[in-house]
Amino acid sequence: MKEKPALDAVDFAALFQLIMARGNDAVMLFDKKGHIRYANAVARKRLGYLQEGLTQLQIFDLEEELNMVRYLQRWDAAGARKSKSWLVEWRLKSGETKFFRIQGSVLKNTSPPLLCCFIPPAGSIQSLKTPTYRHLRHYQIAIWEWNIINGDFQMTDNFPDILQLDADQLPPPRQLNIVSALKDRLPSNQFATLIQKIKAAQKNRSPFELQLQLRHDEQRPGYEINIYGYPVEEDNIVGKLQGSISIGQSSSAERHLAGAVLDRSEAMVCWINPDCTLRYVNRAMANRLGYEASEMTGRLEITDIDAENTIEQWHEIWAEASAGETMKMESTLRTRNDRVFPAEFHLDFLDINGTKLISLSAHDITERRQQEAELRKALLEVQTLSDRLEEENIYLKEEISEGNKFENILTQSDNYRKVLQQVEQVAPTEATVLIEGETGTGKELLARAIHSLSKRSERSLVRVNCAALPEELILSELFGHEKGAFTGATATKTGRFELADKGTIFLDEIGEISLKIQSQLLRILQEGEFERVGGVETLKVDVRIIAATNRDLRKMVSGKQFREDLYYRLSVFPLQNPPLRDRPEDIPLLVRHFMKQFARKNGKPIDNIRAKDLKRLQQYDFPGNIRELMNIVEQAVVLSNNKTLDLSYWRPVRSKQSAAHSEIGDEFPTLEEIQRQHIINALEKTHWRVTGPQGAAKLLGMKGQTLFSKMKKLGIERE
Repeated sequence: MKEKPALDAVDFAALFQLIMARGNDAVMLFDKKGHIRYANAVARKRLGYLQEGLTQLQIFDLEEELNMVRYLQRWDAAGARKSKSWLVEWRLKSGETKFFRIQGSVLKNTSPPLLCCFIPPAGSIQSLKTPTYRHLRHYQIAIWEWNIINGDFQMTDNFPDILQLDADQLPPPRQLNIVSALKDRLPSNQFATLIQKIKAAQKNRSPFELQLQLRHDEQRPGYEINIYGYPVEEDNIVGKLQGSISIGQSSSAERHLAGAVLDRSEAMVCWINPDCTLRYVNRAMANRLGYEASEMTGRLEITDIDAENTIEQWHEIWAEASAGETMKMESTLRTRNDRVFPAEFHLDFLDINGTKLISLSAHDITERRQQEAELRKALLEVQTLSDRLEEENIYLKEEISEGNKFENILTQSDNYRKVLQQVEQVAPTEATVLIEGETGTGKELLARAIHSLSKRSERSLVRVNCAALPEELILSELFGHEKGAFTGATATKTGRFELADKGTIFLDEIGEISLKIQSQLLRILQEGEFERVGGVETLKVDVRIIAATNRDLRKMVSGKQFREDLYYRLSVFPLQNPPLRDRPEDIPLLVRHFMKQFARKNGKPIDNIRAKDLKRLQQYDFPGNIRELMNIVEQAVVLSNNKTLDLSYWRPVRSKQSAAHSEIGDEFPTLEEIQRQHIINALEKTHWRVTGPQGAAKLLGMKGQTLFSKMKKLGIERE
């Protein structure tokens, strides 16, 4: 994740005094999107980030149950008053979670506005008056916190009730602590034990648990209380204890219960027996499900409120949870009137005086599921867009893969430069262009040039080879289809016209499409609209059309093979792409370009070509045009074994000197060509030794001097 932009110097200076004034506090600043914009050293230490890295996170990384809606509610609440306090459970870098009491206020004069959060070192529990902690009164458990160093003692509001004390019977606030509250209520030996345990907890950093007999007056009998305490370490100083005080026979039961409550804020809680009956249901769960707690306890099984799992599955869940580790699962809770809602379960194993139970704490996750559904919907939309972009890229890559055969338009031909001047004239307009020319003349290269010089260059150029598409598929390719439109249409397909919206579509080999498709194209050209195959919705697009053909469309119009109205719509601006034989001065330029390109591709050091080979190529009429020239050069690069391009293998299919329709055949080599190749073969066989017993002259049955003369005449020389 990228670091978020730092606060500018002016803003930071404005905050400096405020932050330094609370130097003992952990200070963090959040922006409205939840990004951590600043965390002081105390905050980083509290959360375990001793090095930099905290400002790479968002608040949602710390508080996993927080979402954007709740965060903005917290922001608004803090902004509506000078300071707002709330309890959070944040994840430390170690992965553990810890409760913090936060005091926050919105700094509206900064740019951007920021939520400033202080985490006081004392961690008061007075702020823990949430619905969860109100349940403590029902459990007959009070929570206390005692900072022995500064004497600060805090407690939940049911602490006096547990001790059955009126407010005036409690020690004064500055003298109140767990010792002073119990000093006159315990036998001397038990009071001494309490003091000893507290000192040991502070010194040895160990928890303690005591069962004590609380004395009362003559009107009220005494009763047993259970005290549980544990040290809280801050900044490597153990000066604070936290714990619980409860009425009952087993402090371990209350300790487990208190732990479950403290760890699961605003939870619905029930206890489950080994036979899966409900032993206890708290008020939150009973109210949420529409029952009285007495109607559920001992009368219902967990499967009566869990709508997903069977009794057999719950026996398995119970057995797994009884292993002792907290389990987490998702299911569906059923209310009394059979309404259901999704919930997340936390399962904790309890052993109360030998009675084994599973404590289930449930949270309604309807909102989370809705957000997940919205996220899935958003992701689907993103995926759809991504698929469309991918399709665009595929088409673009197809086009580029062809276009990359020419890194640039290379020419020194006056004939071809006139064509490029026309391209420059028509490109900035919205005119439809018809490029005519023989196969292999580079019509698609001209189409790319028109698109790149147009106002639509930022959008895609979508290429369609009309000759390569079967008649039964061309409508689907051009206009797309709806799911189920025909056999095999398992999903909606975006057509190429739709992909080219606001861009350009290049219809190559336009003369190959049928009259039926021609009428559909005419509608696009006239009205800019169409329907997908199998669809009823009319789609409108803004597309510039460039068409190309190697056929004479005027003759096709005369022969009723091509619609006359479509022809005139397409040929608003006709471009005639000349064949390579009409631009022979470009052949050396193109040969050297292709030679370097294919030499680099094949890892060969070829950088030269014989002048006589260039002359041979220029004398050839190239019926396959530039594409044929490119293939000739690529094959020569593959066959060459030195720095000079070897074109000795090449035999022209047809030359300007040969008869246009030779009865012998276009591929019949001349006697001179046969003789030249025969000598080269002999020289290669003898490793280019001309004379001597192992020479080529001996192999060919001629004198050495005669062979030298032949080689000079035929231009044969070793590189």
